[in-house]
Amino acid sequence: MNYTNTAICSPREQVIRNVMALIRERELPPDAEVPAENLLAERFGVSRGTVRSGLAVLAERGVLEKRGRRMHVVPKPKGSGSSLMNRTIILLGPSDKDDAIRKRNSGFMDAIQAGALEEVMARNMHSLWLNASQLHGGELEELAQIRPGGALLFTPAHPTPAFDAAARRLAASGIPVVSSVHSTLYEKIDHVLPDHAEGTRQLTDELLRRGCKRILCYLARGRAEYWVAARYRGYSAAMQAAGLTPEPLPENCYWGCNYDAEDAWQESRFHEEVRLAAGYLLDYFRPGAPAPDALLAKTDWDVPILAAALRLLGRTPGKDVVIAGYDNKIVFNGWSRLENYTPPLTVDKRNNEIGRRMTARLLTHIDSPESWKPENILVTPELITIS
Repeated sequence: MNYTNTAICSPREQVIRNVMALIRERELPPDAEVPAENLLAERFGVSRGTVRSGLAVLAERGVLEKRGRRMHVVPKPKGSGSSLMNRTIILLGPSDKDDAIRKRNSGFMDAIQAGALEEVMARNMHSLWLNASQLHGGELEELAQIRPGGALLFTPAHPTPAFDAAARRLAASGIPVVSSVHSTLYEKIDHVLPDHAEGTRQLTDELLRRGCKRILCYLARGRAEYWVAARYRGYSAAMQAAGLTPEPLPENCYWGCNYDAEDAWQESRFHEEVRLAAGYLLDYFRPGAPAPDALLAKTDWDVPILAAALRLLGRTPGKDVVIAGYDNKIVFNGWSRLENYTPPLTVDKRNNEIGRRMTARLLTHIDSPESWKPENILVTPELITIS
């Protein structure tokens, strides 16, 4: 087995993922005792203290059961005498299953579904992976009638009426539901979301530590996405804590291209986007004006375009203006062959962990329906320092 050991994953997270892999692949079946801390430490290449911390997290989630001071075992499936559907979790979202699993450790939204599936398997539950765009009205009714144990809803990049209809129908059926979608349409269900305010606060704090003073949170003021306000809130808090005045959000700004389009990543498209971005940035970099010394980009994929736009305006990215990314998708950037600037900082929203928390929250709802009430659960992002 190949064990997780990456630069963007903490040692404790490595332990958590590796133990879950042992459970998923049945090397640790139900009722099996987890090997001693020193054996796992040697196997995973970490310290005993790190192993102990990782096992404690898994015990808190219910993936492991603690017995005595140091012993952990894999619990037997709950409700082993219940029907098949009572132990079946619906995963409803836009991602192809194989594609999501391939991107399980990435900054893509697919990693949320992959993380949720891993946790479902680790809890010895069954899963049914469905694509919301392919469901018909009659199938939704049938799904509600067969009464699965619960359902997990995952955000499409562009929510559709079909997805909204599926979400509302499942929520109205009384089936326990947890969503990664932030929407007032789904008020009676749980939401597990990245803490965008904390992510941008971390980025801004690090830029301030590096000497930047006039930092621009480069997001459009009029956008309706909830995370725009959250990210500006985190940025503003960091600036004010440093005794600096936050810059207002731009009225309009470069908002990226459709990276799913057929001509995405083509050189001609890149140059079009660069000229467009330069036009939006021009007001901030006119001769004699106090220019920003750092930009907080919407996503890593916009960084090469913003960097090339700054060059058109006579500024050197990294020297005159630092551009920080977001989403931890740098290695997947198709523009890197055309612009070699790499953001020194980005934020990993920990999408895989969001998915696992969704499953854990859903099972809490299933196990304790009488004490359940809907919550918004925020997952703290991780600051990634590249240079």
